[in-house]
Amino acid sequence: MPYASDFDLAFRRIRESRWADTPPVARAIEQLDFAHRFAGARADRAAEWQPLILQAAQVLAEAIGAGAEMVRATDEAERIMAPIGVEAKAYTIHACGHAHIDMNWMWPWQDTVSMCHDTFTTMDRLMDEFPDFRFCQSQAAIYAAMEEHCPEVFERIRERIRDGHWECIATSWVEGDRNLVSGESLCRHLLYSRRYLHEKLGIPFDGIKIDWSCDTFGHAHTVPAILSRGGITRYYRHRTGPEKWLLWWKSPDGSRLLAFYDKATYVHAFDRKLTEHFVDYVAETGLKDFLWVYGVGDHGGGPTRRDLRRARELAQLPIYPTVRLSTLDEYFSAIEPVADHIPVHDDEMNFVFEGCYTSQATIKLGNRRCENVLPEAEVLSVIAGAVSGMPYPRESLEKAWRIALFNQFHDILPGSGTADTVHHANGLYQECLAGANAVRTRALRRIAAVADTAEAFGLTPPPRGEGVGLGEGLGAGVGDNSLPGGLSAYAGGTIGPEPILVFNSDCTPRTGMACAKIWNKKWPPDRIAVVDDRGNRAPVQVLESGSYWGHDYQTVLFPVHDIPAVGYRVVVLDRTAEPVPPKSLATVSSNFVLENEHLLAVIDAASGAVSRLVLKESGRNFVPQGRLLGVLEGVQEAPNNMTAWTISQIMSVEQLDQGGVTEVVQRGPNRVAVRTTRKWRDTSLAVEIGLDAGSPMLDFTVTADWLERGTPETGVPSLRVAFPTALTDTKARYEIPFGSISRPTNGHEVPALRWADLAGVIDGAPHGITLLNDCKYGHRAEGGTLRLTLLRASYSPDPLPDLGRHTIHFSVAPYPGFRSVSGAMSLGSRFNVPLTTTTTDVHKGSLPPSAGFAEVLTPNVRLAALKAAEEGEGVIVRLYEVDGKDTKARVKLTHLVPTGAPAVEVDLMERPIDGSRVTMEGDTLVVPMRAYGIASVRVG
Repeated sequence: MPYASDFDLAFRRIRESRWADTPPVARAIEQLDFAHRFAGARADRAAEWQPLILQAAQVLAEAIGAGAEMVRATDEAERIMAPIGVEAKAYTIHACGHAHIDMNWMWPWQDTVSMCHDTFTTMDRLMDEFPDFRFCQSQAAIYAAMEEHCPEVFERIRERIRDGHWECIATSWVEGDRNLVSGESLCRHLLYSRRYLHEKLGIPFDGIKIDWSCDTFGHAHTVPAILSRGGITRYYRHRTGPEKWLLWWKSPDGSRLLAFYDKATYVHAFDRKLTEHFVDYVAETGLKDFLWVYGVGDHGGGPTRRDLRRARELAQLPIYPTVRLSTLDEYFSAIEPVADHIPVHDDEMNFVFEGCYTSQATIKLGNRRCENVLPEAEVLSVIAGAVSGMPYPRESLEKAWRIALFNQFHDILPGSGTADTVHHANGLYQECLAGANAVRTRALRRIAAVADTAEAFGLTPPPRGEGVGLGEGLGAGVGDNSLPGGLSAYAGGTIGPEPILVFNSDCTPRTGMACAKIWNKKWPPDRIAVVDDRGNRAPVQVLESGSYWGHDYQTVLFPVHDIPAVGYRVVVLDRTAEPVPPKSLATVSSNFVLENEHLLAVIDAASGAVSRLVLKESGRNFVPQGRLLGVLEGVQEAPNNMTAWTISQIMSVEQLDQGGVTEVVQRGPNRVAVRTTRKWRDTSLAVEIGLDAGSPMLDFTVTADWLERGTPETGVPSLRVAFPTALTDTKARYEIPFGSISRPTNGHEVPALRWADLAGVIDGAPHGITLLNDCKYGHRAEGGTLRLTLLRASYSPDPLPDLGRHTIHFSVAPYPGFRSVSGAMSLGSRFNVPLTTTTTDVHKGSLPPSAGFAEVLTPNVRLAALKAAEEGEGVIVRLYEVDGKDTKARVKLTHLVPTGAPAVEVDLMERPIDGSRVTMEGDTLVVPMRAYGIASVRVG
């Protein structure tokens, strides 16, 4: 009989005997199982080893049958297999203890703090009992929580790090999502985590080389590029394919990480699966060092006495690899020099838990708002410091960033937590936005105070008005994004003309519509004009008027031209004797046709969707015959056990194309819009489609009083919007952190940040359409149709998510020919961060009525951040290239740094990089960048 059959027969007799659980037989079973599997992984030694393994198994089986002394039989079996043991000891199992700690998942924050206390005190006691035990822990937020709430535990952690028992592996604030966050957020995880650990625990900035993303639900293609600029060379994950133990994970710019995929999971005990996984690893990689992460539990826990005793037992087996209670650094340091043969993966690592791209809409809105507001607050603070001496609010900004980063945890931002998780997160978002918006307000006021609003407009500073001190975003909470919100209207109510400072945070000049509130004027709606410092006049459109606790207000919309990059232009609103004719006009007809110089859109009255969308430049209609673009779809998913995570089988799709009531709600000249209202099940829906004069985008606003509830009996209701187009031969591209990626148009739900683009052909000519959003992430492209998932009523673990009002903005921008990624990035940025307005008074100033401070002159390069350096003087400029071209980025800096100031490229901790080639040519920063590259520069 062949070896395998003979061995199986003998091994079965041993395992099924009544002696199987006795120490000597259990010891023999462990070693026989290992030797058999090991020989299977070593084809070069199998012929030599298999007879020895079979002989040892038969000795034991015969001893059991004869009732012999099993200790002696085990000793004999070990003697027979001794040559295998010699080879096995050349292999090392690095056993790394770890406690998987979800921040807020199935429990509230107070439980997280308590379980950290209990877990870490247990680890401390185990270190006393087992001196060779070493433990690793990720997530800087955990250490910060212990410092704040359990200082004695924090002090013990500090001591254990010093004596080498505790390995800190926290290079991010939390184990966060990697599909739904911005590239700048990923940079701040590294910056604030490393700075905190250096300050509090004495860990060098480059002392931790691993990113620990064990439970993260997906990994964007650009992650290695970002992490490598923070000193990361290693990556640990468990979710998503490819399911290879080791890969060199490569980004489009060529950066790469050595990525370990834990097939055994990151919450595992020492059991017989260890042998199985070790042998599989050896067979796949050919390496002699294996990583075994052990520690049970999710709600805290970690390694147990049972694990540590088991490790000792395995270490003493002669026919077994070397078992070492080790660290992650020891494991990776052992394999890196011999890992050149490991395959390269040059792609994203997705997808899993596609429902998480949409579940818990309020959390995703809060995240997007914070990611929009915080960089703008930093830019404004740098400008205000340069032009008015305002101290940089470093502590306020870092506190706000930490809150935003905490909520990016992989069970918070994806929406897979309980109701307690959601409530805590939304409260934190309010705290973050309060701090960030206070910074924005203060900085804008300081800038406005030194910008001339008098001489250029022929005005004399009058007495101050009454100043009502009301917020721009009245009533706009985390769940309502109808207005940016958060800016004080302190200077409102001036007598006579109303100066407005309009700020453009984009890195290129901008023309567009600005929105503001004017208080206590009661100007006739058709007698308000806007004038800029060059004498250009245009009509102002009143969008809304009303009263608020004794104060009258008018929300107005007006065009502003040529606002400098990262700069402002002052305009003045005033009452006129006669209407001012518009230079650019948007119109709407009684049969719901919206039109400006770029687009013509026909709205179907029954559905409130677009039955015809003509791009005037090419004359092409983007809507196929008989279809509707921007039509809502009510979807019913089948029940499943993980509804927040998983989109199950689609049971029905109902196109909401009948029964709507449509009316014109804005009639121009600056904006026209129609609104359609309807009911779907228990939910009231309003869809407003608008078109601004001069805009190439058709805007949609969906207001949903969402009252849908999913149940285990009926499944999950969800709301989508569909954009069927006349495009054929389509290709889809989506924004990811600091970049973009192409994916098949196969109808699968996929993540994207601010935009998705569908390119193809209409009537033989290349065309495309870009879908922009302000708070949504779940997209589908199928043939010529793009879809955006808006709301899902998952029922587990939160049975009643998202009940209440939601205001959702998205837009489509059709184009002829081809649209560059940089073009889509610009649209996405401008759609998410509209022009910021602040009212002021008439006064003379040291700055002109229009000024720019940072302009990126290279079209394929985007500005990610402009902030004060963490230490010393100078500013940090972060750039990323998006079109795949080696380039020299040129950034004109005005007023922010002295002409010819020193410049040096830095890493994400803002330390100089060897071989920096950046220069300052007068007032222009020149940065050599490789295709898809990321660069951070310190200037001054």
